[in-house]
Amino acid sequence: MLNRAYTGALRFFEKYYWIFFAAACLTLTFYCFRCLDVQYVDSWDEARHGVNAYEMIQNGDYIRHTYNYQVDDWNLKPSISYWGIVLGFRLFGYTVFGLRFCSALAYLLTGVAVSLFAKRYSKEASILVLGFFCANLRPLSAHLARSGDADALYQLFFTLAILAMFQIRKDRKNLYFCGLMFSLAFLTKSWHAGMIAVIGGLYLLISREILRLKLKEWGFFLLSVFAPLLFWFGWRYTKDGFYFLQQMIEVDLLARTKGANYEGHEFPFTFYYDTVFGNEAFIYRWLLLICIAGALISLYVMFKKGSWDRIGLEESCGYLLWFFVPFLGFSLIRTKLIWYCYPCIVPLFLGAAVFLGKLLRTLASPTERSDGVETHSAEIEKSRAWREALHGGCAWLVATGCIFLVLYFMRDTYLTVIRGAHGDSFQMFVQDSVQRGSDYAGRKAYVMVPNENPEDLGTWDQNMLFLAEISGDFHCVDGGLEGFLEEKEPAVLYMELKRYLQYEEELKGIQVLYRNRNDQYVLLGNLP
Repeated sequence: MLNRAYTGALRFFEKYYWIFFAAACLTLTFYCFRCLDVQYVDSWDEARHGVNAYEMIQNGDYIRHTYNYQVDDWNLKPSISYWGIVLGFRLFGYTVFGLRFCSALAYLLTGVAVSLFAKRYSKEASILVLGFFCANLRPLSAHLARSGDADALYQLFFTLAILAMFQIRKDRKNLYFCGLMFSLAFLTKSWHAGMIAVIGGLYLLISREILRLKLKEWGFFLLSVFAPLLFWFGWRYTKDGFYFLQQMIEVDLLARTKGANYEGHEFPFTFYYDTVFGNEAFIYRWLLLICIAGALISLYVMFKKGSWDRIGLEESCGYLLWFFVPFLGFSLIRTKLIWYCYPCIVPLFLGAAVFLGKLLRTLASPTERSDGVETHSAEIEKSRAWREALHGGCAWLVATGCIFLVLYFMRDTYLTVIRGAHGDSFQMFVQDSVQRGSDYAGRKAYVMVPNENPEDLGTWDQNMLFLAEISGDFHCVDGGLEGFLEEKEPAVLYMELKRYLQYEEELKGIQVLYRNRNDQYVLLGNLP
């Protein structure tokens, strides 16, 4: 009975797969976009990218990025990620939601693309992939799906390149699509895209597809790779010649990979395993175990049958390359940041989903006598019924375990990422204190609010500056209270209320432009 019920449930799922797929996509959409504008804007890559993109629009220069209207060589990445934020600003205005929109959309599209690819193995694998993307706590909480920087777009292009690589045997045009995605990944995240080239080259060697490529196909492939790169470089060259490319090589590539502890991000070789894949707080440790078990069982079955699935083995090697090349490559270099290993998570999701989907289908197969002899004795019928009940019980146990695993970590992700989303009192004050049409918008702006380094009181942190620019189109100037009092032009000053009361005598005649309900901050102005 349990076996029949399980088979019936699986048939129901197969029949209405597209309804389940749509529901899973809507759930992933919820995880991507819910409370997207609430979370604290990070002061490093996210705020920096936001300022760069905002000033691209203000300057009318979409190839050279600036920070506080000075040419910015701190983040030595090409332009696509900035264009994504520009698109978000165009669609949703100068808001935190606009800053993060393109990243959230890229993560959603990555999940959908991987899910549709997994459908070639089974419909169960397709839905499981979307569940894993929803349970993906680390990238959803930090520096990817819900953050306004380059990594989500990079991961989308990275993933599409590898998925196309797997289908080159089926259609040679996928080779050109793979080359184009590599090029876009490079124009998003620079040298990180080299991992795609290593994975693709090794896979084509293992599958021997590289030996079957014709000269014409090589030509179109190289065109798909280099045409976008040359277009971008030619445009950039018109601004500062070879300078930006030289900095990309010397700083973004060499300084971050050589022995020196550049920017203080040097960690042991095991950093990514210890903090991500081996950490029991995340789902990845379980998925690693599932993938290892799946690989061993598959090899055992093929060994017992004496039949080796060559194409299946080649694809398995592709998944291993997809995981281990970035994992080992970024573990070997000195500079280590959590988000460098995020591309490794996708093959982990795909491999675990494929194995579990195959297992769920296998368990739906009816049990039969191995010798094929029909018998109706009561003892044999009783034994068969017992085996079928055991088989059905195991099937339900595995299915329940899969659902529990996904839902458990989806719940953790929901509580951390969505329910746990919180703003910052000063950031919210800045957004509330000014409209872009206000009389005092567009002025010079000073700040006298503690930032991440209390010793730098009077200077603008990157996230403060970003919010000041998108909220009031302010031109931010360091100098604090002293600089504001010496300012000859109309200007504003953000200040803590307690500090304002302390310097009330010096600030006589200065207007209070805005004061919030919590009486924590004030916006002052020396406007005529």
